[in-house]
Amino acid sequence: MTKFEIIKYVSFIIIIFSRFCNINRISYEIYQLKKYYELCKEGILIRKNNFKKVDNPKISVIVPVYNREKYLLQFLRSIQNQYFNDIEIILVDDSSTDNSQEIIKKIKNEDERIILLKNKINKGTFISRNIAGLKAKGEYLIFPDPDDIVSPFVFDKCYHAAKKFNFELIRFHMYSDRKYVFSLIPEALPKIVSQPDLRTHLVYGFGYENITDGILNNKFVSKILFVTCLNSINEYYLKKKLIYFEDGIINFSFYQYAKSIYLYRIFGYYYFTNPDSISKEIKINSYFECFFVFLKFVFENTKNILIEKNMTFYFLHNYIKNNEILYKISNYSTIYKRVIKQISKSDFISPFFQQKLKSMELIISNLKLKKRNKVSNIAERKI
Repeated sequence: MTKFEIIKYVSFIIIIFSRFCNINRISYEIYQLKKYYELCKEGILIRKNNFKKVDNPKISVIVPVYNREKYLLQFLRSIQNQYFNDIEIILVDDSSTDNSQEIIKKIKNEDERIILLKNKINKGTFISRNIAGLKAKGEYLIFPDPDDIVSPFVFDKCYHAAKKFNFELIRFHMYSDRKYVFSLIPEALPKIVSQPDLRTHLVYGFGYENITDGILNNKFVSKILFVTCLNSINEYYLKKKLIYFEDGIINFSFYQYAKSIYLYRIFGYYYFTNPDSISKEIKINSYFECFFVFLKFVFENTKNILIEKNMTFYFLHNYIKNNEILYKISNYSTIYKRVIKQISKSDFISPFFQQKLKSMELIISNLKLKKRNKVSNIAERKI
């Protein structure tokens, strides 16, 4: 065996071994996350001495709440059991009609860090988050949903990484109760992504499959970046009560304005498929009304950027292809074509994007959606 062949053979062994170690690390993290969920589900407090009010919190936890009485205790336990104590927890009761507010008040009596805001009328998740985010005192913000579980170490790890390297945005893996991972960051993508290539990879997905995401739950963001993004978003969008795509708008802004993004390959979040969630109801008219608003936002915020001149709507194609709600719509191709037709008539579409819409229509015509269980199996194989 030649020297070159030996080097090649050893390199191959190292690659296989590293991949094997990575698979085991991911499996172990998911196992730990599941165990932690069971503990929170029982309402168990691990850390009972960290509930004093913090005058200048380092992290603000922003949580809109609407009719989540079934899940609030286990969710709040997952926040209270964090290894990082220097936080404030801002809960926005969005005019709940169940006992959510009473549960919050009860837990608030034992935890001084909880701040309860109330909306007199239901304003939706997007507006409620923005209200709380602007009131937050923390250096960094995180936006979990009140029916999920947050890993006990994620605040600590994200904060120290952000402070040490001055990251404005951190993104991490998520795991679903349906036994698949999502928003998974490819190993091939560099951990630290800076301008100008972050827009290419993260906003439009160029070069990496399934790298785009419209999720806010797995983002750890500086307050400065959050305020910058809100100031950049037209008031038209900030006042819209969006049931769908609300996370997509703020994510799009984060990726555009963040000076440095860290892709943290840790599982920091356990996502639960809540059958009572308003976003799980298939209301075609409101869904596509929100979709048009989101598309309008994308067009308005890309038409003057040089790098998007080569864009092939990979981002929008990817977003549609992976959207869970659309898996339930059997006549998707007909609906998509109707969407394209209606968008083409809109007054905000320039001739350049008229041409791009034709390309998108061609992509949609050839699009074949896989069944959910097949996608789950693929995700599981990645583990």
